[in-house]
Amino acid sequence: MKVKGTHNVELYLGSINEDTKEPISYEELVREVQVFQDEYSYIVPVCITSVEFICGSEYREKGWKVSVINFPKISRTKRQLNDFMLNLATILCAAMKQERITVVGNAKTVMVER
Repeated sequence: MKVKGTHNVELYLGSINEDTKEPISYEELVREVQVFQDEYSYIVPVCITSVEFICGSEYREKGWKVSVINFPKISRTKRQLNDFMLNLATILCAAMKQERITVVGNAKTVMVER
């Protein structure tokens, strides 16, 4: 049995390309994440989940949550996980044409803007 202290990081992005106003598909997001992972200096597994942002009765938007944990099988430091997610958010912000992506860690929340 392998046990590590817990650390997770999540990023949140909308599901609409802000330039074209077209929906971003799950497959488009997966492809961008895979390309980023393939080009990164170390592997970090991610989980992608559909979410919906709700703000009162006037605003609803579908979106995505991409999350990582310090999976005991693949040992990464907290800093490596944080850096990976901030870099991924920067790439996704440009590739998915988002105005901003929010990265939530255990200690702070960062908004990456295009």
